[in-house]
Amino acid sequence: MLQVRPATGHRPARRGRGVHMHESLRFGTFRGIAIGCNWSVLAIAALLAWGLADGFLPAEAPGYRPHEYWIVGVAGMVLFLGALLAHELGHSLVALRRDVAVESITLWLFGGVARLRGEARTPRDELAIAIAGPAVSLAGALSFGTAAVVLDGRGPDIVVVVLAWLALVNGMLVVFNLAPAAPLDGGRVLHAVVWGATHDRARATRTATTAGKGFGFLLIGLGGVLLVNGDIGGAWIGLVGWFVIAAASAEATHALLTTALAGIRVRDVMTADPITVRDDVPLDVVVADVLLTHHCSTFPVVDGAGETVGLLTLRRVRAVPDEQRPRLVAGDVAVPLAATAIARPDDSIAEMLEHSDPDAPGDGRMLVFEHGRLVG
Repeated sequence: MLQVRPATGHRPARRGRGVHMHESLRFGTFRGIAIGCNWSVLAIAALLAWGLADGFLPAEAPGYRPHEYWIVGVAGMVLFLGALLAHELGHSLVALRRDVAVESITLWLFGGVARLRGEARTPRDELAIAIAGPAVSLAGALSFGTAAVVLDGRGPDIVVVVLAWLALVNGMLVVFNLAPAAPLDGGRVLHAVVWGATHDRARATRTATTAGKGFGFLLIGLGGVLLVNGDIGGAWIGLVGWFVIAAASAEATHALLTTALAGIRVRDVMTADPITVRDDVPLDVVVADVLLTHHCSTFPVVDGAGETVGLLTLRRVRAVPDEQRPRLVAGDVAVPLAATAIARPDDSIAEMLEHSDPDAPGDGRMLVFEHGRLVG
C-alpha cells in the first residue's frame, strides 16, 4: 500500500495522509529509505508462527516432531513478512526511479505501507509505482509455487506445504491489493487510469476514494455474514473493511482540503511581525506580562542579539508548576529552533497544513522566515 504526502524542502512536523501508524522498531535503511515496523507486527508474527506450527502444518503434514513444526512455522512467518517488505520495496524502488522520494516503509497490522514524499508527476508514473508492489508479490507467488512443485515428492512434506502456503498467501495478496479501491494498490491504478483519461486529478481522487469506501462496506458486510454463520474470521475481514473506509475517507477529505486551499500562501494566513520573548526573561514574568496581556498562545523566542532561538507555546508553559516558574527563563522551556517547523511566506498553506502536527513539540505551529529574517 502507498501513502503519499506532498514534497517540501523544509523541516515540517511529521504527519502523513490517511490512517497513520507509528513506527515502533527501526530495522535500518535501504537506499535512504527508513525501514521499520509497528508493535502490532510482533503480535501478528507470534500468532502466525503459532498458527502454522500448532495447527496448519500438523494438519497438512502429519508425522513430524513439535520442534520441527515450530522451526518451519517460524521460517514461514519470516518469509511471509519478508514478502510483505519486498512488496513495499517494489513500490519504493520504482518510485525512486520515477523521481518520487520515499520516506519510509513500515510493516504493521494490515500489512505494509510505503510512505512517499511527493506525488507522481504523470498518470504513467503513478501506474508504474502502483503495480510494482503486486508485481513483486506475483513473482513471489510463482517462485514459492514453483519450488513447492519441484520439491513435491523429492523433499520433506512439511517444507512443500509451507512453500505452497507462501505461494497461496502471496497470490491472495496480489488479488486483494489489486481491488480497484483506494487506498489499495488497485485504487492507485484506478486513479492513474481516470487521471490519464480525463486529465482531472481531483476527479480521479473522488472516483478512487468512492470506490474505496464502497469496497470497505462490502468487506464489513461480508465479515458480518461470516460472523453470523459462526466464522470468527469475519471479525478480521470487517476490521480490514473499517480500515479501508477510514483511509479512503481521509484521502477524500485531504483532496477537498487541498482544492479549497489551492493558491493560498503562508503569508495570507500568518501572524505578521509577531511579538517575541527574550530567552532570559523569567517564566513568571512571561506569563504576567506577555501571555495574559497579548492573549496569544505562541511566541518566538529571541536571544540578546535578536536572533530567533526557539518557540514558546502555552502548553509548554502550563506544564511548568507555578512555584518553578520564577526559577526558569523562557529559553529553558522553549522548543529549540532546530526542532521547530519552518516555512517561507510563499509556501503553499495546503502543504504546510499537511505536515502540521498538533502533537509535535511546537504544537503544530511554524515560524516563517524570509531572507533569514523572522516575519511571522
